[in-house]
Order: sequence, then C-alpha cells, then structure tokens
Amino acid sequence: MKFLTDVVPVDEHLNNIEKFINVCYVEEGWNVQQHGRVIALRSTDESRLSSAFKASLYLGKYNDMANTNRFLYSMVSAGHSYEPIRGETVLFLFIGIGKPVYDHLVTYTVGRPTRIAGGQRANVPWGFELPVEAKNPDEYAEELERIRNVIRLAKQDRAEQMQAARAKLPVGYIMPPFLMEFSEEALIKTVFRQRLFEKGAQGATVEVVSDMLNACLKVDPDKWNFLIDYHGPHIAQWEKAMRTLRKEGYTLGHIAQQAEVSLEEALEMPLYDLLIRTVGKLPPSMWEKMR
Repeated sequence: MKFLTDVVPVDEHLNNIEKFINVCYVEEGWNVQQHGRVIALRSTDESRLSSAFKASLYLGKYNDMANTNRFLYSMVSAGHSYEPIRGETVLFLFIGIGKPVYDHLVTYTVGRPTRIAGGQRANVPWGFELPVEAKNPDEYAEELERIRNVIRLAKQDRAEQMQAARAKLPVGYIMPPFLMEFSEEALIKTVFRQRLFEKGAQGATVEVVSDMLNACLKVDPDKWNFLIDYHGPHIAQWEKAMRTLRKEGYTLGHIAQQAEVSLEEALEMPLYDLLIRTVGKLPPSMWEKMR
C-alpha cells in the first residue's frame, strides 16, 4: 500500500478523522474499536440488551427480558429466527482500502442500511494498493504516477472535473475513507461467511473482512465467538464431510485408510478430528492454486 502524501495531506486528514471520531462517537459513549484498516464506530446492541428484549418477546419470556444470553443460547443454538439481531447494526469506517475491496463489499445491499463513499465522485484517491497476489511489484510503479497525474489534472491544473478525470484511474487506487453499516445478521450469515469463512475470496478482501470481524470481536467477544461457532469456517468442512459420507458410503476402515492410520488407531482417535482431516478436507481455492 502506498499513500501519495506528496499530493494528498493524508496525515492531516487522519488527524482530523481521529479528532472527530472522539467528538462524535467516543465522547457520546460508543465503544469504538479498531483492527487494522477498519474501525467499528458504533454497535447498536453493544450491551445486548436490545436483542435480549426482542428475543424474550419472541419467546414469550416476560419475566426476564434483560437476559442477554437468551438469543444466543435459546435461539441461535436451536436454529430459530435471527430477527432479534436483524435490526442491530455495526457501523464501520474503512481507511486505506483499495477500490477492488470496496467493490466486493458494496455488492451486499440486503442488511446494509448505510453507505457513505464520497470518494466515488469529487474526492481524490489517497494512493495505490498493490494486489496481494502480485508476483512482480515493480510492474505497478507506473500506477502511482497515473494517480498523481489525475490529481494534478483535476485539482491543481483544474483542466477536468474529478468526476471525468477519475476515468483515468487504475483499478487499484486507494479510496478515501468510507463508511458501511451492516446488520449483525448480514455480517455473520453473509459477509463473513462468503468473504472469510468460505474459501475463494481475493486476498485483500480477506484481510479487510478479517479486520471487520476482529473489530466486532473487540466490541463483544462472547457474542461473536458464539456466532462464529455456529457459522464459522468449519461449517463448510462439515457439509463436505457429510456429502462425501452419504455419496461414497465410507466405513471407518475407509476413513482410517485415508488418514493413513490403522483401524485400531482410528478407533482410539476423536472421530470429529478424523472426519475433518479426511472427508472434510476442502480443496484449495483458486487464489491458493495461483500462489
């Protein structure tokens, strides 16, 4: 990642952003948490009391409506409705993010009530993000100069409006900071699952979505660890294992053979671990094959 500090006052912008995060969120009592390039500014159900009340109403438990474990332990664990957290959201601020990652995130519209991305029109890019998968980094040096020329053209020479000049930008330019807000249900069931838990997402996107998840874990580790347990990356392995067992009709002997252990050894091993490392093993993603 390369910021063009010679033509964009990045440090000044960052100082102002930090100042007003404190004014607008921290001083208002929000538990602001950062991980990497992502800042969780506001979690509407930080104390879990809102989802506790809604889960209690859903289940008709009127004598204990502040039970913050009820949604997780009585609804998630039973596979019931996720309505109690559907309306609860996390507002994220993204800083230093390339346009390809923004494009991957903006595809999610259901469960995303807020998107603020002023840099899509008049604001200038902040730099260039080298693709994680790049094998020849030197080949991308010219992209920085292309971005500088666009900024000069629009902001210094004023020969073109930024709306027009941005057509000359390379795909991997760094967006100015932007906001996206997602419902907690959309995060755990869709965004985190498709971009993080399942294999196949592009490298930079995996990094940024990992930052989002880690920021959520800082806000409420109990809730998010519980949700990960029911929706995390191991779910794809479970599905793979069950499909394979049903299709192939394997016996424990077949599983032992795949694990390269004797049947006697297999009988003494935890069956879950044995299945995950054999019939539950996932094939490499396209990006892993490229690497």
